[in-house]
Amino acid sequence: MNYESRAISLLYYKYGEGSVIAKVFTEELGLISYSVRRSKSKKSKNKISLLDNQCLISINGKYNNKNEVQYLNELNLEYAYEDNTFKKKLIRMFMSEVLAKTLSEAEKNQELFHFVWQKNIDLDRAETVNKEFSLIFLLEMSYYLGIYPSLENIDFDFFNINRGVFTKEENKSEYNLFGINLNYFKTLLKNKKTKIPSENIRELMEIIFTYYTCHHFDLSSLKSYEIIKSLD
Repeated sequence: MNYESRAISLLYYKYGEGSVIAKVFTEELGLISYSVRRSKSKKSKNKISLLDNQCLISINGKYNNKNEVQYLNELNLEYAYEDNTFKKKLIRMFMSEVLAKTLSEAEKNQELFHFVWQKNIDLDRAETVNKEFSLIFLLEMSYYLGIYPSLENIDFDFFNINRGVFTKEENKSEYNLFGINLNYFKTLLKNKKTKIPSENIRELMEIIFTYYTCHHFDLSSLKSYEIIKSLD
């Protein structure tokens, strides 16, 4: 079938001599892999440049659920980023890597799509980027993946990472969050603004990675996050 959709480019890689395979998060169909021809022409280079690192685009394509790879007829830029500083590019790369690891092919999730689309625009327009941006992104994104922590009993002294709930006592056979990092975690869940020291942000990021893993989303080996850590 032919279709039109807004879409968010995640990443692409070379395939053979004259093509690339692009991972694109579409509003109408979810994550789709596209085969796109590449050449030395300016038009081809411009087209390929729109298939990477959170470009906000519109596409016209063909979809056949029997094919692992789909084909694009046309794509156009929908929103041009005004701020392309290194740090913002790096955060977009982080978002792309996370989405590529958590999304399943052809599973529609329009709420998540709208969230990521707006998050990119907000990031572009922000005068400064808080150190907590990546941490907050992962936490907020968990809601749209159906694994957001339960807020029931939020005043308890422990958070059970395996089950995603607050508890009175520590379960030593499972992962638990407590102490100062638990306080920061609660503040984020309550949408309150706070300055978190870089060391605690790194610790909380590792905890959130573990949380995602416990809930069946593997976020290991994110190249962009290793660079982000080195900048703090």
